[in-house]
Amino acid sequence: MSKTTHAELIFHALRYAAESLAEGDLHAILELGFRLDQIARLERLTLGDRHHLSQVRTHVLHIAVDPVCFDRVMDHMDRNKRHEGLQDELIRLRGPLAMMRAFFGMTNAEYAARRKLLGLNGTGVGRPLAPTENEEAAVWQVWKDTEELPLEQRFLRIGQSTGIPLNTAWALVQSWENAGLINNDPPEHTPSVSPCHAG
Repeated sequence: MSKTTHAELIFHALRYAAESLAEGDLHAILELGFRLDQIARLERLTLGDRHHLSQVRTHVLHIAVDPVCFDRVMDHMDRNKRHEGLQDELIRLRGPLAMMRAFFGMTNAEYAARRKLLGLNGTGVGRPLAPTENEEAAVWQVWKDTEELPLEQRFLRIGQSTGIPLNTAWALVQSWENAGLINNDPPEHTPSVSPCHAG
């Protein structure tokens, strides 16, 4: 490690210790390896003192990574990124607020903010268009073909494979559920036209 890099590391570590002391977080400082008598000396350090200590060539600080914990943190971050990516894609496909609230607990403000970030202000809002029979049949087929997937993935597949706005598909699936035609899973037999027109 270069002298400059090490000096910066020492300086930031001392600043972290000073801020922890100011917040009364003694445990955080003890975890760094300081003794109680050293903590008392830390309390008396000025900004100039910390800068001077960081310039000392002797390496008084050693950084170690917990590889198991690091992997867990990285995996958690990757899951969150995929989760947010799924949400963004559903919104791009015009997933309505009711869907996003049901799947992700998204609030009105969060939904509006995500739409704004995605450049969708004024796009796809309002009452969804009624689907044609061909569109109903297309949604029904994808719904049947994706019964092993989680609900949010099923709607994602509908939007991606049919091009039908998800606010329309959501309303359609809700109408099937209300009519007792499906209960989270599609019925065993496909109607000849579409479930909305079944006799």
